[in-house]
Amino acid sequence: MVLHVLRGNPLPQGLNETFLVLIPKVPHVELVTQLRPIVLCNVSYKLVTKCVVQRLKTVLSDLISPAQSSFVPGRQITDNILIMQEVLHSMRRRSGTKGWMAIKIDLEKAYDRLRWTFIHDTLAQMKLPESIIGIIMNCVTSSTLNILWNGEPTGAFYPTRGIRQGDPLSPYLFVACMERFSQLIEASCSGGQWKGIPVCKGGPRISHLMFADDIVLFWRS
Repeated sequence: MVLHVLRGNPLPQGLNETFLVLIPKVPHVELVTQLRPIVLCNVSYKLVTKCVVQRLKTVLSDLISPAQSSFVPGRQITDNILIMQEVLHSMRRRSGTKGWMAIKIDLEKAYDRLRWTFIHDTLAQMKLPESIIGIIMNCVTSSTLNILWNGEPTGAFYPTRGIRQGDPLSPYLFVACMERFSQLIEASCSGGQWKGIPVCKGGPRISHLMFADDIVLFWRS
C-alpha cells in the first residue's frame, strides 16, 4: 500500500481520514481559542508521510537558510537562542544616536492559514521532483476531519486550506513556507531597505531569527 502511494497513485479511500482532538491550553476553558487542535492521523498514512519526510530531510539543510533552527537536521533551536542572547547583550551595551530594535512575532494559527496553492508553489520553487510534490499535495489535499467530542466523532468535513498539527509532514512544509519570508527579508537587506544588527565589529549582521512559527526581527536605524 505504501509503495502504491509513493509511486504517485491516489491514497486509498479512508486512509487520510483523521480525528481532531481539542486539547485545553488552560485549566478552565471558556473560549474556543483556549483549545489546541491536534490531529490523530491513521498509522498507515503516517507510514507514507514518514517515508516522504525521510527524503526531505536529506536536502532540507541545503534549502533552508541558517536563520531557521527548527525541524532542520543538524540544527537545534538552542543555536538561535544563543545568537539572540548575544544580539540583545550588544543592544543593551549600545550607546550612540542610532537606535536598534528587536521585535518578536508569534504567528497565530499559522498552520491553519497556509494556502495549498502557496505550499505547492513553495515546493516548486525548491525544485523538488514533480513526483514528490504530487505525493505531498495528495496527502495535504485529500484529508477529511472528524472532531472527537466527549469521545464521539462528529460528522466529517473537508478542509480547503492549512496543514494539520500531528501530521509528520506539517512541520517541514511549514518551515519550507517560512523560508519564503526569510528570503524576502534577506533581499531587503541586500537592497539596503533593511539594516541588520552587527553582533561584533566586522561580524555578520543579524536581521532575523526563526524558531518555527516564532520570529525575532532585528533592525537598526
